[in-house]
Amino acid sequence: MKCYLIRHGMTQDNIDLNFSGCQTDTPLLPEGIGMLDAVDNVPGNSLLFVSPMRRARQTADIMFPGMKQIIIDDLREMNFGIFEAKNHKMLNGDPQYQAWLDSGGEMMIPGGDSIYSFRKRVMSGLTKAVSHAAAKGVDHVFVVAHGGTIMASMSALTGKEYFDFNVPNGMGYVIELEADDAGNITSAGSYDRFCGGLRDGYRDWRPPQYTPSGEMDR
Repeated sequence: MKCYLIRHGMTQDNIDLNFSGCQTDTPLLPEGIGMLDAVDNVPGNSLLFVSPMRRARQTADIMFPGMKQIIIDDLREMNFGIFEAKNHKMLNGDPQYQAWLDSGGEMMIPGGDSIYSFRKRVMSGLTKAVSHAAAKGVDHVFVVAHGGTIMASMSALTGKEYFDFNVPNGMGYVIELEADDAGNITSAGSYDRFCGGLRDGYRDWRPPQYTPSGEMDR
């Protein structure tokens, strides 16, 4: 089974460098809409799974017009707790924020998630998608969600570092998955970058960075 993990289009929070998680339901910017295009040659034997957040659903509407969206709540973005809708400049000097940065983003955010709790939730959602697809005999699964959702999924599937899988808006990864008869993911094979839903001229676009180190762009 091929699984495509795709990040939503650009929002104002992306431009403002805000931590935009599952508490912030912002729409796409007009510029973000203009970057996106329908994905060519979507196989007939495919299913589309989407985060319930507006930015993900809008992106799915553009990239997969007319295709039924199957909403999975666990595919929502990370809960940034007290950091939600704020950026590095606003939070600089806050001891709780500094402690989170010093942990490499791994500690539990007050009122929010840790990478580990978030990864567990996201993998629960991805397993639901794969299980549903396997029961239908589907070979291609498209997931339109968030940067954090992709980082959590890919790090869990490959065993590599969370921040290794940071991707720009409208891009993502395609990864080969195997599942058992119950639909549980048993192995993950080769993977590659995916940028099939971006208009010409945008495939080299990179988002701004959240922190001076650039390690936490979402």
